[in-house]
Amino acid sequence: MKKFLYITITVTVVVFSAYYTFIYFVSYSQGYRAGELVKFSKKGVVFKTWEGQISQEATQPLWNFSVQDNKPEVISKLKALQGKHVNLTYKERFKTFPWLGDTKYFVIAVEETRVSNKINPGSESENTKLESLQKENKMLKQRIKDLETTIEILRGPSGN
Repeated sequence: MKKFLYITITVTVVVFSAYYTFIYFVSYSQGYRAGELVKFSKKGVVFKTWEGQISQEATQPLWNFSVQDNKPEVISKLKALQGKHVNLTYKERFKTFPWLGDTKYFVIAVEETRVSNKINPGSESENTKLESLQKENKMLKQRIKDLETTIEILRGPSGN
């Protein structure tokens, strides 16, 4: 009976250790995200973890991420860059544990993005955008004329 108990405990410890090692060290993906750092705080009741959010664009929702305590340089940079545009390098894990963070996305590096609000009129991409908008405007005006003509035809000669 003791032998069975020892084997069961050993197998349980080995399986849990292998699972924890897999979750902690194996990443599902690695990538980059850019946006405005909206929030960065240490939160939690039992386990205090660093959690943050970036706003990527108006059409996309906020992106949540975590930072482990063993990344003090990342934590200090994120504290200093709140409200600014940042580039984040992250690892996505299969799962997480409560003491690591709330999300599967763990930021491993951060840098500030220099954002310019000035439009360079000589920029080729801006000229291309302008031409595209002008073509679209012309097509919409033509479409409106076509719709007005269709409405007049449908009203008939009586003008009702």
